[in-house]
Amino acid sequence: MFAISLLALDLSRIKRFAHGYADMEVAIVVKMDLLMKAFQGNDDIVRKELLLNEKSINLFYMNSLTEQKTLEEWVIRPLQLHHGEEWKGLQNVYISGESIDSVSDAVQAVLEGFTLITDGEELIKLKTYSVSQRSIESSAIESSIMGPQDSFNESLQTNLSLLKRKVKNISLKTIIGNIGEETQTQYAVLYMDNKVSRDNLNFLLRALDQMNIQGITSASVLQQMIEEMPWSPFPQLLNTVRVDTSMSSLLEGKIVLLLDGAPQALIGPITFMELVNSADDEYNRSLTATLIRHLSLFGFFMTIFITSSYVSFLTFHPEMLPPQLFSLIATSREKVPFSPMLEVLILEIIIEILREAAARMSIKVGQTIGVVGGIVIGTAAVEAGLFSNIIIILVAVSTLLSFLPTNVLLRNGFQVIKYAFILLAGMLGLFGQMIGFAYLLSHLVKLKSLGSPLLSTGFNRGRGYSNKGVLRVPERGLIKNSSRTNR
Repeated sequence: MFAISLLALDLSRIKRFAHGYADMEVAIVVKMDLLMKAFQGNDDIVRKELLLNEKSINLFYMNSLTEQKTLEEWVIRPLQLHHGEEWKGLQNVYISGESIDSVSDAVQAVLEGFTLITDGEELIKLKTYSVSQRSIESSAIESSIMGPQDSFNESLQTNLSLLKRKVKNISLKTIIGNIGEETQTQYAVLYMDNKVSRDNLNFLLRALDQMNIQGITSASVLQQMIEEMPWSPFPQLLNTVRVDTSMSSLLEGKIVLLLDGAPQALIGPITFMELVNSADDEYNRSLTATLIRHLSLFGFFMTIFITSSYVSFLTFHPEMLPPQLFSLIATSREKVPFSPMLEVLILEIIIEILREAAARMSIKVGQTIGVVGGIVIGTAAVEAGLFSNIIIILVAVSTLLSFLPTNVLLRNGFQVIKYAFILLAGMLGLFGQMIGFAYLLSHLVKLKSLGSPLLSTGFNRGRGYSNKGVLRVPERGLIKNSSRTNR
């Protein structure tokens, strides 16, 4: 009787095990059907079936995100090594494989470059993302004379390695997430845990979490979505391709934001002088770097005041000019048919057209058009009497001064401000220029970068001068444990 009861118990266990195994097989079959339905119509997704020890192994991967060499080495080769052995499951073959429970996770894994592997009992994913990418090169936008020549490229992992190669500290923290409902673009937020301001960090993370968008195309678009005042002509985050600039910003307690597919880094919080200064100031002598910083700041104000002051003096305040200078200007404008404001606006628009045309062509052709076009048009316009030769000089100097700041977004903002000052000078004279300048300063005071004032000094609370202000202080440090100090 006892033996019969044990036999019945064993039979019940076998039935329950068989029933559970059948349910598992049905679940795997259902997942396979759903996967095939989800991938239907997408010819870029490949399904490959392999036979190993009379065991059918199915692979799903995206052809454009996985190279065949990587597939052979990481997926097919481990299976070949287990040929003729007793099958013990996929986890025994792929130790680094991760199990997947839902179809949505499986589809997303394929879209991110993983390879799905199933044997009818298990469903795992294996990282096989391998695409060709641009090598690490020097930047053509922010060229460096004395500093490092490496710059970011479009690969997020490469950009992370470039920074972590330079900052070998456990305090360097990284937060990785996705943005964009359709694109699921990956981003990385880097900061020094012992130096960062928690208010700035929370501001950025909150802005990233609250974004409800379909997709992100570039770091510049993401920058406009993070900034508090996107309509401002001034950027409130530093957009840079230089690794050394990002590294020094991390060491100062700032936050660096990297986006997959974008060769730029967004840095904040920043000050206005960081937009004006050049990254090569850190490698220059202190006095020379300070002089260059003052020239850049001087060039910012002179860009918006040179041509607008020309309009103000000739339209409303000719008595403020020295008699000889006024006589020289009047002589050069004898045949000019336009008013001073219209003359300046037309010439500024022509210069802007030449600059944009040169920027959108190849380097050799663009340089030729910029130089030859400027000389030919300027000379012909003066000889025809359309413009005075003095305004040609002033507009050329104003354009050159606008290129002193290295930040491209700041330079583009100069153009909008310059046109506004020319219109105010043509309508109200110097009074209009002062109104525009007062509004410009009040606007700069309102701007914030990740919650911190943009128009602030170069001093950090508790850490002293950051060396990113108007003055470039010499870098000094102590030499510890050196044989020279013991002599």
